[in-house]
Amino acid sequence: MLKFDGTKIIECLKCPDAKITLTGDGFVDEVWEIVSSRTGLDSFTPYSEMNQFANRITNSGTGGVGVELVKKRRAFGGFTANLGYASARLGVDTTIIGVYGKDNIDPIFNPVESLCRVISLGEPSVTHVLEFNDGKIMMSYMEAVMNITWSLIVEKLGMDKICSFISESDIIGVGYWSILPAFDDIVEKICDNLPSDNKQRRFFFDFADFRKRDKTSLIDTLNRLKVLNNKIPVTLSMNEHEAADIFALFGETLDNKDKPVEAKAENVRQQIGFNELVVHTPHLVTAASQNEEAISIKQEYCEKPVRTVGAGDTFNGGYLTARLSGLDMQNCLYAANATVSFLLLNGYPPNQDELSGEISGAFSKR
Repeated sequence: MLKFDGTKIIECLKCPDAKITLTGDGFVDEVWEIVSSRTGLDSFTPYSEMNQFANRITNSGTGGVGVELVKKRRAFGGFTANLGYASARLGVDTTIIGVYGKDNIDPIFNPVESLCRVISLGEPSVTHVLEFNDGKIMMSYMEAVMNITWSLIVEKLGMDKICSFISESDIIGVGYWSILPAFDDIVEKICDNLPSDNKQRRFFFDFADFRKRDKTSLIDTLNRLKVLNNKIPVTLSMNEHEAADIFALFGETLDNKDKPVEAKAENVRQQIGFNELVVHTPHLVTAASQNEEAISIKQEYCEKPVRTVGAGDTFNGGYLTARLSGLDMQNCLYAANATVSFLLLNGYPPNQDELSGEISGAFSKR
């Protein structure tokens, strides 16, 4: 096993000469906390853990449950904006294509637009997020995202511009499968337009909640992507809940009880037929690759995060940036862990200097 090499990570991440293009969604997040008790006009205690709120609901029995919401923030959200912003903050030339505003880009995306090339296909979807210290409940109105199709992308951009983005990109990401009915068609059309050259590209996918679609659809998509992986390497990244579902589908559990989780990840990766599989949880991250030995490393758990929304996308942004910088898989995981740790503690993803500080600080003790 390779040792953590903070100096190498910092040096490699300084000049990520690469391009990422992402498509598939566009969200405005309305983030709330739920009042558990109030003692004054400006004094209240929120529910800090999800199970506290769950117990409030179950203990109510039948009838209604009334709660008070306090708005924490309005923010951009979703796969393209969160991941794109994280990678752009780290210096990657990033393009995002999704729904960010009909006539003008919604001002909430201004920070993203200042660093990324933002191409909008229409009005964004809206997600109401109930945020806790240990997780979040996300309730989205999906119509705008669900209407994203290949024909809409072609109508808005034209084939010449689409082919240019595909040709120039080192990584092409599409998400989220669970809420994008046209996911399979968009992926296949992108694949059909890949140029025949020697550029080393990669497809990246974040499926989101597998339970939103039926098992038959999931298996069909996995089989389609397995064929795609023969043409261009595929990386699939999952959080702990998504990974538990897909591991179970292939006869594994997401723990170390009967065998190491990295061995299970490699078994699942081989059965799926993808080049790379990444699992990120609040406590552990695991990756299995066709080209490197599967590995797990500890993730320092953040007891009182400033922000949890977008944590998975920020992890992925750090991971992909590290991959594009030529780092081995283990140090990519360390870089991704440091990236999401900074977000949890500060409320926004790091730039190169801030990530260097994170790696040189707490992560240097590993």
